[in-house]
Amino acid sequence: MKKLSFFQFLWLSALVSSCTSTIELQTLQPADLYIPEHIQTIALASRSRPSKGFNNVVEGIVTGEGIGQDRRGRMRALEGLAMTLTRTPRFNVKTTGLEMEGSPAGNSYPPPLPWEEVNRICRQYGADALITMELYDSDNFISTDLRKDKKKDKDGNEYTEQYYVADMRTQVRIGWRLYDRRERHIIDQFAGTEDASSNARGDTEDAAKGNLPAPEAITQDVSFAAGELYGMRIAPVWITITREWYTKGKGNAKANMKRAARYAHAGDWGLATRMWETIVNTAADPKNRGRAAYNMAVANEREGLLRAALQWARRAYTDFGNKNARTYTEIIRQRIFEQERVEEQMGDGGR
Repeated sequence: MKKLSFFQFLWLSALVSSCTSTIELQTLQPADLYIPEHIQTIALASRSRPSKGFNNVVEGIVTGEGIGQDRRGRMRALEGLAMTLTRTPRFNVKTTGLEMEGSPAGNSYPPPLPWEEVNRICRQYGADALITMELYDSDNFISTDLRKDKKKDKDGNEYTEQYYVADMRTQVRIGWRLYDRRERHIIDQFAGTEDASSNARGDTEDAAKGNLPAPEAITQDVSFAAGELYGMRIAPVWITITREWYTKGKGNAKANMKRAARYAHAGDWGLATRMWETIVNTAADPKNRGRAAYNMAVANEREGLLRAALQWARRAYTDFGNKNARTYTEIIRQRIFEQERVEEQMGDGGR
C-alpha cells in the first residue's frame, strides 16, 4: 500500500481529533508498469541458483548466513510474488517450482534465457509470459555498542548502568526479468534492495546478540516483502483505504447528524445520505452544511462514484469552508487519476 504524504497524515490526524467515524474501502491500486493486454497468464520460476555453489558457501560463512538460507529466501520471495498476483484480477499465475542456475554466485544477472527455453516453459504451463528471479543475495550485518547511562537509585544516589546494544541490518537484493513469449521481448528487468533493522540489549555482547531475532526469520520476511513489492510493480492489486466521516453536528442539525450516523453505522447509507443532503440544503450553520457535504463525498466514494465525490468535496470546501475537504479534494483527484490508469492496465473493458 502506498504511503501517505505528510500533508495527508496531518489531514487524517485533524479528522480523528474531531467527532468522526471510520470506514474502510477496497480499491484497485495501479501498477507501476503497463503490461500488454495479450499477457493474461504468467508463469513464475527461479533462475538465481549459483552455478558455483562453493563461492556461495564461502560468502555465507563470511556474512553469517545459515546453510541454505539464500535458497529458502528465494522461495519466500517467489511466494510473496505469487500471493500478490493472486490478489489481482489482471493476471492468472502459474507457480512452476523450477529452480534454474544463474550467475556463478547467484548475485548478478546472467545472460537472458534463450527464447526457445522461455517458449518451452510457457507452453508447458499454458502461460503468455515468464517471470524469473535472476539474482538473489541476502546479508545480515551485526554490530554491538557499549552504552552507559547515568541513573539514580531510590535513595537519590547516582550510578552508571552499563549494557550492550546489538544492531542487525538485514539486506536482500533481488533481480527480476519479465519475458513476453509472443513478442520475444523482455518487458521488465528490475533489481531492488529491501532492508530491515533490528536491535536488542543485554548485559554482555553475546547476550545482546542472543536477544536479536533469528537472522534467517528476518531474511525470509524481507524476501517475502520484496516479492510482494515486485507484484505490485507489474499488476493492479486490491488494497484497503480508510476514510473518516463526521458523526456529529451542532445546534438544530445536531439530532439529524446523529441519526444519520446511526443509519450509516447500521449499513443503511442510502438513508444516511438523504439526511446529509437535507442538512446541506436546509441547515442554518455553514459548519453543519460543510460536514454533511463532506459526508456526501465519502458516501459517493464508497459507491465508486468518484466524480460525484469530487463535486461534493469541492462544495464542502468552497461553499461551506470545511478545511478538511480541501485535502480530501486532492485525494479524490488522485484516485480518479489512478482509476484511469487501472482501467488502462486492466484492458478488455476491465475484464
